[in-house]
Amino acid sequence: MGSIIKTLKPKKSAGFDSVSNFIIKKLPPSYIECLTNYFNTWLNECRYPDDWKIAKIITLNKLKPGIPKCEQTRPISLLATHSKLFEKVLLRRIRHLAETNRLVPSEQSGFRPKCLLPIRVLSIYQEVKNNMAANIPTLALYVDYQKAYHRVWHAALLCKLEKMGMLLNLLKMTSSWLKDRIAYVEYGEITSKIFNTNIGLPQGSSLSPYLFIVLHSHLTNYLGAHSCHLFADDLCVLIKPPIMKNLGPMIDYLEKEGTRVCNQVFM
Repeated sequence: MGSIIKTLKPKKSAGFDSVSNFIIKKLPPSYIECLTNYFNTWLNECRYPDDWKIAKIITLNKLKPGIPKCEQTRPISLLATHSKLFEKVLLRRIRHLAETNRLVPSEQSGFRPKCLLPIRVLSIYQEVKNNMAANIPTLALYVDYQKAYHRVWHAALLCKLEKMGMLLNLLKMTSSWLKDRIAYVEYGEITSKIFNTNIGLPQGSSLSPYLFIVLHSHLTNYLGAHSCHLFADDLCVLIKPPIMKNLGPMIDYLEKEGTRVCNQVFM
């Protein structure tokens, strides 16, 4: 637990409980020991505390001057710091299980240790350069899923995790973490009514991004032998045709194969 707390940035922003990372990092070792005991109890019971499922949503103005409209604001979800600590504990266990069993494809570089965006960019660049050197055209398909995290269906996620062999206790804990989440919006001195969030992954959570890439790990199955590059919810597919004497048949192949891949990805 102490090692996880050390990784926290000393931010002073806080969720509904008004406890920030800055405060947590100042707490004595006796408190950390007490918190560890509680975490172990909840892990054994496969239960996520209901009080930590509350999100405080604040809105930031995308415009520098003036009063923004709804579409000109950027909402940020603030979770309880204790909840973030517990999520990091769960993330370590889920990540160890997924990486050990290779549940996440190697083409995915988002939200994984020692996997960076420049690796994907350089791989795409090198492959296209090699094809150009051989006078082979390359079709690049770029896909960015809109509001991908907000539309994750909880039942589908849990079903996918079960099929992938997630341990029963982790599956129960994930289900408890997703269940009965609520939120409210705070704008200046005005606070909205509390509302339920029964779909999508919690914004601001360190666990949400990794569960997202596990859920979408099957995307590479629809691409056949084509080169695939993933970074979180961004997908790039590179398609090259068989080597032919004339350029026309290769272009025709790219058009037909590109259409087929698009239909598979957007099913």
